[in-house]
Amino acid sequence: MSIGARLREERERLGFTQPTFAELAGTTKKSQIDYEKDITQPKANYLAAIAEVGADICYIVTGKISKEQKSDFEAEFDLVNVYDVKISAGHGSICSGNAEPVSRLAFRKDWLHKQGLHAKDLLIVCATGDSMIPTIHDKEKLLINSADKELTDGFIYVIRNQDNYWVKRIQIQFDGSLLLISDNKLYPPMQLDLNDASDIEIIGRWVPSSRNAFY
Repeated sequence: MSIGARLREERERLGFTQPTFAELAGTTKKSQIDYEKDITQPKANYLAAIAEVGADICYIVTGKISKEQKSDFEAEFDLVNVYDVKISAGHGSICSGNAEPVSRLAFRKDWLHKQGLHAKDLLIVCATGDSMIPTIHDKEKLLINSADKELTDGFIYVIRNQDNYWVKRIQIQFDGSLLLISDNKLYPPMQLDLNDASDIEIIGRWVPSSRNAFY
């Protein structure tokens, strides 16, 4: 992971937007974007400024979490991998992006415990399209529980069929097929034959309560 990616991870962990973080550091939004994209490297005065608001400079520069921050942080938070993968909330699309995590987001351990979730089972991807509006919006981050693959009518799952990936509400039919339902009524349901299981994979169930839990 690059310096820019770790800088973005620290900013997101602290809960700041790019404009707010840039203002706190005495720089511009464009400079912040350039830092996070590794177009330019942050200077000492910038790093000193963001250290004042809690950024772990040792981690940003070297990739190693400082001992003080690590002990406090690990006691309170678990990290979940974020993938540069876009899951279709439309007619279905090739799953685009990298298979390796590009960053991590922190979740409070007490929140995960209350939800019955374990960080090792979770992943974060991005929805694309408008077929799940108003429930899921275009470009919304989705927390997926990969340990929950047991299909239950009415819940939302990420499903792969060959090279196509969808995030859809599901309904199991009497003939054993699976109906993929969009919350946006402009999109008709799609039917998958579960008997051809070699081409179908349940990636996991969407965790809707995660919306206010990202750090």
